[in-house]
Amino acid sequence: MTAPLWTCDDLLAGCGGALFDPAFACGSISAIEIDSRHCKSGDLFVALVGDKQDGHDFITKAADAGVAACLVSRPNADAPIAQIIVDDPLDALARLGLVGRNRFAGKMVGITGSVGKTGSKDMLAHALAAFGKTHASQRSFNNHIGVPITLATLAADCDFAVQEMGMNAAGEIAALTALARPDIALITRIASTHGGFFDSLDDIAKAKAEIFQGLSAGGTAVLNIDDPFYDQLASAATKAGAGRIISFGRKDDAEFCLFEARQHEDGMTVHAEIAGRELRFEMQMHGIHWAQNALGVLACIDALGLSVDDAAARLASCPTPKGRGGRLSGRYQDCRITLIDDSYNASPASMAAAFASMTATAPTIMILSEMRELGDATATEHAALMPQINGLLPRLVIALGSAMHDALGGLDDAIAAIAAPDTNAAVQILEDAVEDGDIIFIKGSLGSGSWRVRDAILANFETASSSDTSSRNGGNSHAA
Repeated sequence: MTAPLWTCDDLLAGCGGALFDPAFACGSISAIEIDSRHCKSGDLFVALVGDKQDGHDFITKAADAGVAACLVSRPNADAPIAQIIVDDPLDALARLGLVGRNRFAGKMVGITGSVGKTGSKDMLAHALAAFGKTHASQRSFNNHIGVPITLATLAADCDFAVQEMGMNAAGEIAALTALARPDIALITRIASTHGGFFDSLDDIAKAKAEIFQGLSAGGTAVLNIDDPFYDQLASAATKAGAGRIISFGRKDDAEFCLFEARQHEDGMTVHAEIAGRELRFEMQMHGIHWAQNALGVLACIDALGLSVDDAAARLASCPTPKGRGGRLSGRYQDCRITLIDDSYNASPASMAAAFASMTATAPTIMILSEMRELGDATATEHAALMPQINGLLPRLVIALGSAMHDALGGLDDAIAAIAAPDTNAAVQILEDAVEDGDIIFIKGSLGSGSWRVRDAILANFETASSSDTSSRNGGNSHAA
């Protein structure tokens, strides 16, 4: 039987809390949740106070879902559930994260970067699972809430842990890396993703380099040699006491050097040189940015003393994370289409990488929502996308958000461009325009809503397999 993450006594000691009513004993904790809609039996529900909602308003709902206990600062006397009282649930969560990290005896890999950190985290966790028990942050749990949750749910008997770290301000990664204390620190790339919060790329690089402040003595830094800030990041790692720096990228002097990423229908074949010897492996993803980050992942594997060959072979079975460039073929509006779903998020760098990945199979319809958090560079960065789109020559561009609307004038006259007022309108425009054989590409910042268009398509989408089956059985997939 798997040991619980937390017993009642361990939980009380770890967070410094006390039971509101000893008559309601705290059961064993198997997971931690901050959203009552996702609560289940065995969870610890942490009642966080946010700008828009207060978790204390959902204690009863969490109790109804069968949670083992609630971590609160204001108990609900009417809720029939164990409630642990603390001064501040967020601070208590951080304390649990610290305890979780302290009892972990395996190896920790920390990942940050302006783009590519979540995909790299997923690839690394997938590869490490072949070597031992592996724990990684869920989704994009990379901030002052997500990192403590990941560490607090880290089982003591894990062999490996992978922690993503993000930031919107200087000092944030310093706080996160102090909790995670990585043995290996990977920085994917520095880009203008956070332009609305920083004055320059140099400031962003300095903030990302804070990850080395928590690096274990003699630990390893894994850095993208193609990044203009490589030397600055390498210097920061050395000053922080890194015992080894591994470079990856396309430059000839990279220790993990990418020669080629040859794309095909099922993904791509990657050809690289690893410490002087050639290596070929398959990936399900499309785009050279995925291949570059895969080499960063393999560098982490090497730093852990594990087989790079075995890890590379394992990457062939790693799926493309949802919303990050996955391709799906099927039928929509009675038309055969290919959907390229890159709707999870967007930045100038990730837009350029996505466009570059489609040169061999250019989209016929592009649905683009605006990029967020670019500050004074918003108009310039959106305008810079238009020549790249012109190079792909789609038949139609559907734009969402004022910044993307304003940039449409930079498109060639041969491209039909429509500024959709909202996602419902974008879906209607798409339904009216879609044709047999279309390749539909969707991308935009999470808050600007392109994913809603993706969901609308998928709600009325038949995958190729189900479509093929229906055609063999008379073509009516809705027949009773």
